[in-house]
Amino acid sequence: MAFVGEFFVILCMEKPILFLFTPTKTFVRPYFKKFFENWEISADIANGSPAAAVMVSSTDIYEATEGFGYDEDSRLSTGCILAEYEKEFINLCAQVGIGGIILRCANIIGTGMNGFPMDLAEEIYRGRFFHFPDNEARVSAVHASDIPRAAMAVIAKRNTHLQIFNLTDGQDPTIHDLAEAIAFRMGNKRISNLSTGPQRWLGRLLYGKKYRLYTSSLTFDSRSIQSATDFRPTPVVEYMRTHIYDHESL
Repeated sequence: MAFVGEFFVILCMEKPILFLFTPTKTFVRPYFKKFFENWEISADIANGSPAAAVMVSSTDIYEATEGFGYDEDSRLSTGCILAEYEKEFINLCAQVGIGGIILRCANIIGTGMNGFPMDLAEEIYRGRFFHFPDNEARVSAVHASDIPRAAMAVIAKRNTHLQIFNLTDGQDPTIHDLAEAIAFRMGNKRISNLSTGPQRWLGRLLYGKKYRLYTSSLTFDSRSIQSATDFRPTPVVEYMRTHIYDHESL
């Protein structure tokens, strides 16, 4: 009956409080505000008594730089600032006696995005990104609008312990397809191909270290959150090509 009573109290609260910790991904907060419209979103865990606590972390926390299907048990990067932020979040949750949820998100696509997706978008916009022939490199990604949905799906399970999940769209698009989807959102901007031998040689020279970045696969396994909840992600490329953006869209 304790569980029923606790759940009843949360339902009866005028506005339950969600402690949202986004040290490196502040741009996702408007997505949470829109989805959690009946909640109070707080950046201070000491603000009232939070009903849930969520940290938006990143798969950048892993040591992996190339390969497929890294899960939540994969080795963490030594000295990664994200690991320190996660420890901070866990300590904050412990102080108020609440089980936190850490979502390690793959490349987040959305308004205000940063990191690799933003760098790729800027290269496309400035005409400095080119397709390499036969490039089948894949990367994991997730749309920002899916992150609060995933968080709510975990919260609904009422687990009182710390939970850590990778979060991707489960499709791992090729860099070619992801770039084309971003270009589509830019008014269907054309991306050229480096087709001839000399062009490819020049491309490798101009890209330098980025050549490896754009031609190497790095994907993460997010089956754990789908096994634990009813959350089912939307493929990022599909979303970008089919979503109808209006004045209420982010």
